[in-house]
Amino acid sequence: MEFFVGIDVSLDSSSICIVDERGVIIKEGKCPSEPEAIARFIRHKGRRVEHVGLETGGLSQWLHAGLTREGFRVTVMEARHVRASLATMRVKTDRNDARGIAQLVRLGWFKAVHVKTPTAQETRALLGARQFLVDKVTAVENSMRAALRNFGLKMGPVTRSKWAARARELAAGNQALEIVVEALLRVRDALLEELRALDRKLLETARADPVVRTLMTAPGVGAIVALTFRSAVDDPGRFPKARDVGPWLGLTPSRYQSGQVDRMGRTTQAGDAGLRAAFYEAAATLLGRVTKWSALKAWGVRLARRSGTKKARVAVARKLAVVLLSMWKADEPFRWSTQTGEEAAMA
Repeated sequence: MEFFVGIDVSLDSSSICIVDERGVIIKEGKCPSEPEAIARFIRHKGRRVEHVGLETGGLSQWLHAGLTREGFRVTVMEARHVRASLATMRVKTDRNDARGIAQLVRLGWFKAVHVKTPTAQETRALLGARQFLVDKVTAVENSMRAALRNFGLKMGPVTRSKWAARARELAAGNQALEIVVEALLRVRDALLEELRALDRKLLETARADPVVRTLMTAPGVGAIVALTFRSAVDDPGRFPKARDVGPWLGLTPSRYQSGQVDRMGRTTQAGDAGLRAAFYEAAATLLGRVTKWSALKAWGVRLARRSGTKKARVAVARKLAVVLLSMWKADEPFRWSTQTGEEAAMA
């Protein structure tokens, strides 16, 4: 007889339910959220565990790796799908969630999530830390702007290298502002130093990865965008067709169709928000600052003339993702257009 396991994971302990192929509960209970402890709870002489399922979460990748090493077949399940499937339960408890997950695993009614390799997880950790520092630098600068603005002092457009001098210039003569500005500038300098260190590490990672170097041959794609895409996709074989990456990124229109009603809406916004933002910035760079023409830029320029810049950026972001995945699968650099800019834009 085959057995199926559902695990509802929390930080300290996990609720576990084991059912047989008929759906009858064989064992359930709680144990520490450690792979070894969970494996001891599940194992039983003569019991062949067919499948173990758990939701996506903070510990899911670590538990997946640990339970796989213990010899179990483990699947990480899409949390939104699990939540929708269990929404009919009138009483929500960890025990009931584990029961529901076990039944979903038995029936196969779930969407599996790709578990990233350790290398991809490390890169994403570095990228996440970098984005955190970028956000904090921006927050510190905005705080300085707000403090100065209260006294009628406006920073105006200023580059990062001249920021400190401009802030000190405006605060001069006001003791309270001088204290505030100097304190925030010290915090800003510390953040920028750590940000530069992370940037150096990410550039070293990009140089050492042939896939990332290939992706960087595309217009608008720098080390950060290439590393973000590389670590998010992890395995290009997950997508049978290159165009499948568009819906995965949430860059395709939503749709509501029922009876006589059929409406197209905004983009679905599904998937990785950070990756989607990176591609939007890459598309803006391609359409704006990149001077060398390509078929992709020409297509985006024509679309911008017809539908507006914002829609064009979203469309170019989606198409750029498709192009990058195709380059990755074929192991080929970006192919530039042989036409001149004017010819390409008017084609």
